[in-house]
Amino acid sequence: MTRRSAMVKVWEWARSSHVRAVDNARAASTELSRRRVEREDVELFLAALEPRPVVTQRPAFHA
Repeated sequence: MTRRSAMVKVWEWARSSHVRAVDNARAASTELSRRRVEREDVELFLAALEPRPVVTQRPAFHA
């Protein structure tokens, strides 16, 4: 193997390694974003289930 072809292989390895790293980062970012949205949806759903105070309109009591 010549020195030039060895350098080409190193650059090819570096490029493919970088591409894999970017793909992994993109996949992880997408997964974390999906989980965050899902968690927010669950929080909103649970907040909607909490009992709310009932305000009634009663006439004032006059003695």
